[in-house]
Amino acid sequence: MKFQPFHNLFFSSKIGAFSRVTNREFQDSQITLTGLEAEIIIDYFTIQNIQTGNVKSNPTKASKPFKLYNTDKIINLNLVYPKPKKPELRLYISNKSGFKPTGGMIWFIFINNKNELVVGALDEITWGSLDQYDIDDNEYTNSVNLTIPKKINIKEIPTKGEIKKIKIKGRTTYKRNPNLAILRFEKSEYKCEINANHRTFTSIKNNLPFVESHHFIPMKFQGIMDYPLDNLDNLISLCPNCHRAFHHAIIDEKILLINEIYQKRKKIQNLYSIEDIKGFYNCIRV
Repeated sequence: MKFQPFHNLFFSSKIGAFSRVTNREFQDSQITLTGLEAEIIIDYFTIQNIQTGNVKSNPTKASKPFKLYNTDKIINLNLVYPKPKKPELRLYISNKSGFKPTGGMIWFIFINNKNELVVGALDEITWGSLDQYDIDDNEYTNSVNLTIPKKINIKEIPTKGEIKKIKIKGRTTYKRNPNLAILRFEKSEYKCEINANHRTFTSIKNNLPFVESHHFIPMKFQGIMDYPLDNLDNLISLCPNCHRAFHHAIIDEKILLINEIYQKRKKIQNLYSIEDIKGFYNCIRV
């Protein structure tokens, strides 16, 4: 499966692909490359430099260098077309070579920003939780809650937001306008947009139901967008539980949340398919 924008951002990759290792592939110590997996490898090594026939017939040509994910190691894996009349491209895995993911793991391959071919594997739980952390989310939530509550006039602030880089604790990030969040709260009547009946508590700050703001298309993707993600249509009013679920829920539960908000955002529907949005949350089933 093709890397989604989330994966390219997380892995600092230009293009990549992933799939689940089957028990048979683990037992046979070989992965049959298909689709984009094969395309990436063929483009990188060129088809003329890939061995046709078994490994033993030309071990030097069969051996190919890969950078092992999250290390500085270069490992050599055998890559061949085992049958001349059959377009099967096989990658041989082994503990000796340093790469043998077990059945059920997610293996991936990508070209990084240094034009290196990287191979790696993660267990399903780790793979599914890659998108859980947004380093700026807690600070943003606190800034919204600390903003002096007042009635916001839509004419006073740019509802489309702006793209502006700022420094926070020595880290470069993108500016988020807390007033836009408050405006979204007012439009939702300080209720959760997943379900208006979700109970919360009364905020000591403004004596209103406590809700939190979330960017439907996460702000971490601002660097690959040519329009500001900090805009009124992209903001959601959520109860604390639903907000945490967007970050930490299992895929099936997260997809339910995504579908609920997607149906309420016509402008976002005009820009992205529901599958696109799932990709932003690493919710593409393997």
